[in-house]
Amino acid sequence: MTTVVAVGTPLAEALSNVIQPKLVEMGWSSDGGDDSALTEYVILMLVNGKTQEQIAGELSNDLLGLGEGDTQALDFSRWLFEQVEFLNQQINGGGIQPSIETDPAQAIPSFNDQEAANNQAMMTGDGAMDADMSMGDTGAANDTMWVSPFDSVVVTRADI
Repeated sequence: MTTVVAVGTPLAEALSNVIQPKLVEMGWSSDGGDDSALTEYVILMLVNGKTQEQIAGELSNDLLGLGEGDTQALDFSRWLFEQVEFLNQQINGGGIQPSIETDPAQAIPSFNDQEAANNQAMMTGDGAMDADMSMGDTGAANDTMWVSPFDSVVVTRADI
């Protein structure tokens, strides 16, 4: 999901606080606190919904006059979008994202994810509930089941 940046929000303020030092680090701004025009311009590009590539292109070609093949603007743009997601999560998402990025396919599923997957697996192609309740019953091998880990009671299918 794309994060929306709006002027005057805590997210825009937090971005301003991290962008200025990064611009100084990149050599695109002086260390003085009054050189905020480029920072404001970068935030306005985010507010206007520019993509990573568009921001990199504007910085490289229109504002900084970087040479062809110079990847600094693209590197900055990648860093910028990582900061947008990180700060948005920190400010609006209730906590700090883990520092190690995980592949969504490898994430540990929550209880709700498991329940949704089970419900989806029980549905047939036409949306009706699957009537097969055998649970893989192949005969004598599954005739008993353990009821409680604290009791030594064994229930057979004949008892059910």
